[in-house]
Amino acid sequence: MGTEFGELLRARRSAAGYSLREFAQALAYSPGWISRIENGKAEPTFDMARRCDELLGTDGELAALAKNAKHPNTRPLQLPPAPTGYVVQQPVIDALNEMFEAAAKTRTGLTVAIDGPAGVGKSTLAVHWSRGMAERFPGGVLFTNLQGYSDADPERPDHVLERFLTALGVPAESIPTGLDERAAALRTIADDRPMLLVLDNASDSTQVRPLLLGTPGSITLVTSRRRLTGLATTSGAQRISLSPLSPAESETLLRAIVGPRIDEEPDATTVLARQCAHLPLALRIVAERLATHTHRRVADVVGELGEAALDALADAEDPRLDIRPILESSYRALPSDQAQVFRLLGLYPAAQVSAPAAAALLGFSTVRARRLLDALVSVHLVEEIGPVRYQRHDLLRDYAAERCAETDSEGERADAVRRLAAWYAHTIDRACWRMAPHRPIDRLGPPPAGVTPTEFATAAGAETWCDAEAETFLPIVRLAARHQLPDAWEIPARLWNWLLLRKPWGVWIDTHQAGLDAATVADDTASRGWVAMNLGEAYRQSGDTERAHEHIQLSLDLRRDLGDRHGQAWSSTCLGFTARDEDDHSSARPHFEQALALFKETGDKHGQAVTLACLTEVYAQLGEFHQVQEVFDASLALTREMGDLYAEGELWARRAAAHLQDEGRAEAVACLDRALECRRAAADAWGIAEGLEQRGDALAELGRTSEARQSWGEACEAFDGLSELRATRLRDRLTS
Repeated sequence: MGTEFGELLRARRSAAGYSLREFAQALAYSPGWISRIENGKAEPTFDMARRCDELLGTDGELAALAKNAKHPNTRPLQLPPAPTGYVVQQPVIDALNEMFEAAAKTRTGLTVAIDGPAGVGKSTLAVHWSRGMAERFPGGVLFTNLQGYSDADPERPDHVLERFLTALGVPAESIPTGLDERAAALRTIADDRPMLLVLDNASDSTQVRPLLLGTPGSITLVTSRRRLTGLATTSGAQRISLSPLSPAESETLLRAIVGPRIDEEPDATTVLARQCAHLPLALRIVAERLATHTHRRVADVVGELGEAALDALADAEDPRLDIRPILESSYRALPSDQAQVFRLLGLYPAAQVSAPAAAALLGFSTVRARRLLDALVSVHLVEEIGPVRYQRHDLLRDYAAERCAETDSEGERADAVRRLAAWYAHTIDRACWRMAPHRPIDRLGPPPAGVTPTEFATAAGAETWCDAEAETFLPIVRLAARHQLPDAWEIPARLWNWLLLRKPWGVWIDTHQAGLDAATVADDTASRGWVAMNLGEAYRQSGDTERAHEHIQLSLDLRRDLGDRHGQAWSSTCLGFTARDEDDHSSARPHFEQALALFKETGDKHGQAVTLACLTEVYAQLGEFHQVQEVFDASLALTREMGDLYAEGELWARRAAAHLQDEGRAEAVACLDRALECRRAAADAWGIAEGLEQRGDALAELGRTSEARQSWGEACEAFDGLSELRATRLRDRLTS
């Protein structure tokens, strides 16, 4: 869209008689940014396009063109890749097409619930149809596995909505905290840009209902092993029950993977398809075996399947279906080392696993683990979904867990879980230290034997790893808790720096609650105090002051009982944060002063610098200006001693706020200039943007309007990549 929009903008601007500089000044953008947009090298926001229309009198022409640019990168296409050899069940495809066309004609939303037994191809059908229809949805296609039938807990709707809104370009600070509010935000976006939601593997109607769109032109496609009659009754969903393949379709699938060899044994092929219950998953597994072992006959595989014990499928809705013989025959064909990998992966608590994590679970090197995982990929017992990342179907994971319980000793299983939990704890320790090496923490000691944590050369690499593993952290914490391992509370506590950076409230709160419960069961008072404080900070920063105070006070009480003076200092600091957030500076003051005394007593210079910086602001708010300079100087000396430019930038900003309380506007501008120097050196993008805005405010109060507008304009550009809401508010001020 960039080139088309840019050419139209240049034409309309020239026709209106604006020079590039005049036009940029009127819009409160830099001439360079306008030039980039006109040359197709940058994308406009919807707000900018609307402002252009107002200035040029183009009657919404530019806004209409930029309608889909309201959020950056807001047309996600999240569908996973479709498997090879897919057999189209045309009647089902036709039914979906008819439902879509009928909804399009009446301009109504559509919800379709596809149910059927495990392994019948519900997910594959949903992905196949969605790929063919993706271009019909300007808002894109969102996909999630709701974990309805897996070892992990079913996905919570509020967490799913948070991920969807993030994928649609909604800034983290603009995502509501409540379930209903998040659902409303998603529907608002869908009302403007119809989209397709694929909700895979739902547990029941209750889990799905908050995620339904119902907006004109949008479709919600749900798959589940359960018949979602409640969804049809209360939400008007249309239902499709997916049946196994027909005999002819089963043979088509086998032929697509194995080749014409199956035509040489038509009777055996018919029996093989029947033994597989015509389930695509089971058919695909045996077909890959036949394709790999070119000298093996179909009749040989039929014989192997007939020898396996038959158990009921772990799906009470249809006990006639049983694919265990297929899984058994595939497992028995594995070499011993591959079989061991397959079994132990049954202990892994999440659907997706990385090669390094699998290596820790197995006690192997990453190179060896990846080689064995790739071998399992070749026989479709594991699926490769990205660089060094793998996943398994629910049934395969269940079967692996059964085999592990039957084959591997209790000690072997416990050792594997200990290695896995330790690998996560030590890798997280390294990642979060790399993100903020100036923030002192008690590092973990050497990892146990057989565990090689991932090392990170850069903060960006550490952040990327944590982002990729985010959905795994809670299952790992719960696994560690079930095995009564200290990693159950070490893992959430050591995620601190990443949690502060990303603020994924669901992960933060749930991992810490699980860790707190585990530490309570273990009667580990010190760890309870640590995790309770961090949990309180999650509630504070997400706006739940009551729960924040409850958990932080608990941490302080626990640490007092333990005589942990250093822990008391941090709990008191967090209580000060809570009071400050409520503008209760009189209550915040004693908390910070008590914390400062304890930090001095325990020799924590970082803690001293933090509390002194907070007191710089609190004393100014209370009008005690004679103390402000003293605590500021002390904090500055400590911060520079540690070489922490990020903290120094924050300190200068707090000093500027203190000057403003004392009518020292010129001094505030000078302090903000120092803050910006530090933040630029530290590459603190948020700090730079906020500092420029604050600098503009101070300059405006001094009557230096031209300089203020320039600073606000620079702040607008800085916020463009961080917060559309903040950028828009600033531009409203500039043009009002």
